[in-house]
Amino acid sequence: MKAAILHKPHTRVSVEDVDIESPHEGEVLLDIVGAGVCHSDYHYVDGHVKPRALPLVMGHEGAGIVREVGPGVTSVQVGDKIVLSLDAMCGYCRNCSEGSPALCETHQGGVPSRISKNGTIYHHGRPTYTEQSVVLADACVKVPDDTDLRIACLISCGVITGIGAVVNRAKVEAGATMAVFGCGGVGLNVIQGGVLASAGKIIAVDKVPYKLELAEQFGATHFVNADREDPVQRIREITGGGADYAFEVVGFPALVRQAFASVRMTGAAIVVGVQPTGEDISVDGADLLRDRAIMGSWHGAARARVDFLWILDLYRQGKIKLDELISRFRPLDEINEAFEDMVQGKVARTVLVFD
Repeated sequence: MKAAILHKPHTRVSVEDVDIESPHEGEVLLDIVGAGVCHSDYHYVDGHVKPRALPLVMGHEGAGIVREVGPGVTSVQVGDKIVLSLDAMCGYCRNCSEGSPALCETHQGGVPSRISKNGTIYHHGRPTYTEQSVVLADACVKVPDDTDLRIACLISCGVITGIGAVVNRAKVEAGATMAVFGCGGVGLNVIQGGVLASAGKIIAVDKVPYKLELAEQFGATHFVNADREDPVQRIREITGGGADYAFEVVGFPALVRQAFASVRMTGAAIVVGVQPTGEDISVDGADLLRDRAIMGSWHGAARARVDFLWILDLYRQGKIKLDELISRFRPLDEINEAFEDMVQGKVARTVLVFD
């Protein structure tokens, strides 16, 4: 099968023929149907995040159809349509039992590598930039047979990460004000989360006019071009002293500090963007004493088996947008072009599709 492989940061990703094993106990082999192209993957390419090991089979956001199940798997069967969760959920550890399955303690490491080439192990998590993928059954969320997986694949990470940061993690109240720093694929879903939560003001912050236009389409009420004005000052003006919540959805400590500075006393800055490996975030300690908070948000605090189906229901009812998130479909061979479109701010999301 073909897969997108990163051999070294700051180089182009290569699409190669590789070998994949049959699933082991508790694992599932998927034929991937759709995979969202996310900045989290590109961060391995540009050096923002250091890979645990190379060569790396890329991708994490996707959906597919079960081709084969390993021993002991009863939760899904051959032919089932699956939206893949970024996190596997055992259902029994402390975090799963307390309602935080996105941080399952049992499955922190994922599966051992099942992909190789000429005897060389190719490392991976739950890869989706690949025609097939071996994943834990506990990371598979079965969806209805009539689900279009080319669209629903976005729920896997980008959609739930954004909506969940608002609804599950921050628990934004009706009427609250919120700012969103970064209006890419995940940021647009933070905005959608604000709409679902009935936020009073949703302030979109970005440097790319196209993304601010998208933010309006997805429900933002106010817009700040950070290239033209100070976003902190402008947010304070719009809200009369500071937002109740500010979401950093890019992945830079300086933007986390801006988000923190833009919230009022008792407000919270929520860190959604993947931060650079090894870098710290610092804020004025006196501001923390005034009941301001910095809050991390992993995968939207997702309860994947519940939230994915809930989001699908909202989509079918016309209450959230998924089709509008997809700017372009591309084949796997065009992964580098998809990354270039994303970096240049030309797309909300590209989806890789597999014939």
